[in-house]
Amino acid sequence: MDLILHNARVWTGKEDSPSIASVAVKDGKTAAIGGAELLNLATSHTRIIDLNGLPLLPGMADTHLHLAETGRSMEVADLSPATSPEEMGAILRAFVRDQQPLVSQPVLGWGWNQDHFPNHQMPTLAQLDAMAPGRPLILTRVCQHIALANSRAMELAGIGQATPDPAGGEIGRDQCGHPNGIFRENAMDLLPHESVTSADLTRWLRKAACKAASLGLTAVYSDDLCAVPGLGWQEVIAAYRRLAQADQLPVRVVEQCLFTTVEELQAFFDKGFYPGWQEGNFSIGPLKIVSDGSLGARTALLTTPYADAPEAGLGIAVHPWDRVDALVEAAHRRGMAAVIHAIGDGALDHALNAIQRAQALCPDRSPRHGIVHCQITRPDQLRRIRELGVQVLAQPVFLEYDLHMADLRVGEALGRSCYAWRTMVDSGIPFSAGSDSPIESMDPFGNLYCGVTRADYEGRPAGGWHPDQRLTLPQALAAATTGAAWCTGEEAVRGRIAPGYLADYTVPSRDIFAIPPQELRQVSAALTVVGGRVVWESPGHH
Repeated sequence: MDLILHNARVWTGKEDSPSIASVAVKDGKTAAIGGAELLNLATSHTRIIDLNGLPLLPGMADTHLHLAETGRSMEVADLSPATSPEEMGAILRAFVRDQQPLVSQPVLGWGWNQDHFPNHQMPTLAQLDAMAPGRPLILTRVCQHIALANSRAMELAGIGQATPDPAGGEIGRDQCGHPNGIFRENAMDLLPHESVTSADLTRWLRKAACKAASLGLTAVYSDDLCAVPGLGWQEVIAAYRRLAQADQLPVRVVEQCLFTTVEELQAFFDKGFYPGWQEGNFSIGPLKIVSDGSLGARTALLTTPYADAPEAGLGIAVHPWDRVDALVEAAHRRGMAAVIHAIGDGALDHALNAIQRAQALCPDRSPRHGIVHCQITRPDQLRRIRELGVQVLAQPVFLEYDLHMADLRVGEALGRSCYAWRTMVDSGIPFSAGSDSPIESMDPFGNLYCGVTRADYEGRPAGGWHPDQRLTLPQALAAATTGAAWCTGEEAVRGRIAPGYLADYTVPSRDIFAIPPQELRQVSAALTVVGGRVVWESPGHH
């Protein structure tokens, strides 16, 4: 045997409560589950780890995030602590002083949220210009669906009063029609970008993958292909392949392939890529489509105007719907699932239409299409998701912030059927969990906490927001294990602890089955095992 983990509370992915057992690993797979007798299988080359009664879980996965952007966000100004434009300015000035970014490059910041500011007001252009005088400044909101730019950045991009709104985007303007520094959705593409090299990208990917392993994740499903300024999808895949060949991807990475045209997707197929293509720990997953924006930015596409800002209208459709239809059909015909970002109920209607259309046009194919986020939902849509066999790739951790504003955005009546995780699971909708990192932390225990408590990190509201939608702990764990494996058709090889399954394990630092749900936030990873190899071990774990 290569590895034996003993004195563990093994949760195989089936039972509600684990029992003390040992697990033996050979050639990257679980070879046996038993008692202390498995220690007799050890040889001089076997590593033996006593887990001292801690749970041994199937490897936890994150079914939607952005690995490249997570790595990139670790190197730009972190604006998430700011509670005012003035604090944003102070953070940026300290960042410029300490990091000394090149004068030729934009100063980048990420993570601000106007809902934390006085009167929930975004910074004015005058405030932006004062934050980094003379330097181009581009600051991305936490949701990544709005960016702020100062006058210098807009000047470099040639953006002025005569610049038209791009399709699927909006340039904010003052009362005289001049750009006010606010760029929504596709309008963000007009702004100048930093120069990114393949070395930068490789560093970001490796840094973020190592972080994922340290948090207890064994697999991440990442959207990167069109997210790196100046680098095309082939260069992104090449960077991943280099890391995989050099054995520098400590976790499994499934690429959710973002393409915006059928021609791009066809070029991808023509290069020999397909769902399930694999090299080392890197593999190709589904097509990814973004259909609308975010709720916090009021760019998620609704069917009725925003309740707290009717002037915002219905939100923004990122692409014409006939393009979404064509992309889903093209993927479906090749047996490739499409996972569609749809946050508003208006976007969800169109996404489900596209999936139903593809199923009708090519009924002999049955890829596992899905909806990413799936936040604002009507009861009729939940029934339709189940009837179409569509999976949901949800982010329970979004509730930490969203529960304070969702009812305000969409109205209490609609809010009652939103973020309906328990309804989805109980009705048999295939369900998995992710973080959308860097939007939220990749920490899988944060997802568990929010899924089980429906509360923010301060425990509010008492009893949880719409508590009837709370998940049980086994349901929340299944979303990160068996549900995540089903997401990519790997339920026969991954997501459970059973003989013959891949030896991917997560060991929490505390017994999550014995502590109150409110304490899940204090749990971290003690040990992370991928393919039978320990890729993370907490310094405090022996």
